[in-house]
Amino acid sequence: MKKIKSVVLACFMFFASIGIVNAACSAEETNKINSLATNVRVSYELLEREIEITEDFNFPDGITEEEMENYVAKESFFRIYISNVTEELYVNVIDTQTNKTKTYTYADAKDGVITIDQTDMTSINNYTFMVYSSSATGCPNRRLYTLYLTTPMYNSYNESDLCVDIEEFYLCHEFLSVPVVSFDDFVKLTDNYRAGKINEKGEEITNTQKKEEKGFAQFIKKHRNMVIVVSVIVVATGGLVTVIIVKKQRSRIV
Repeated sequence: MKKIKSVVLACFMFFASIGIVNAACSAEETNKINSLATNVRVSYELLEREIEITEDFNFPDGITEEEMENYVAKESFFRIYISNVTEELYVNVIDTQTNKTKTYTYADAKDGVITIDQTDMTSINNYTFMVYSSSATGCPNRRLYTLYLTTPMYNSYNESDLCVDIEEFYLCHEFLSVPVVSFDDFVKLTDNYRAGKINEKGEEITNTQKKEEKGFAQFIKKHRNMVIVVSVIVVATGGLVTVIIVKKQRSRIV
């Protein structure tokens, strides 16, 4: 009988404790922490900083010994910002590049912002930010909100002579958010872009698009004088309207 009473008492205490915890996490507090969580923001920017020159540092090609003595080495990196993390929250950050998870709290913030520096920019990186309620609330460790952020990779092809005068072509951008192609494909694609076979996004230009572009160019060429006259009239009319409006405004002031 004593054993049965002990079991019943233990069960009662267990369910009672659950009731207390649930009561502490009221609907009002739930709404509050949910609102705080959805206010969290993530972003990034490209920055540059000086670094120490070590024995294995590779100086740029063509630099003289005299220039090496005064050379200032720098590195580019992405600084990731997590904003609006309050005492009621903490954030688990999953980095796919390192396959690691790290927890950040309000104590890690400076002026209300948590920063993470990413120095390896050799591949596209995806981050997952999972926002949880902290022990400062009555219902800690609840997953409230999830955000995602992708940082691009550095594109070494942008330094190639093949990109001269076609910097707008996507494979000539400094950073890429799509997988890089082989060098042979890079050569082929830049040739195709120069030949007008693909657009700046690398998409094939259809015959219809070519005809439309060619037709528009021919129209401009054929009616060049008319286009110039119309442009002059439009500019002159715009100037006249501006003068009239200014005069009217002045007359009202007077």
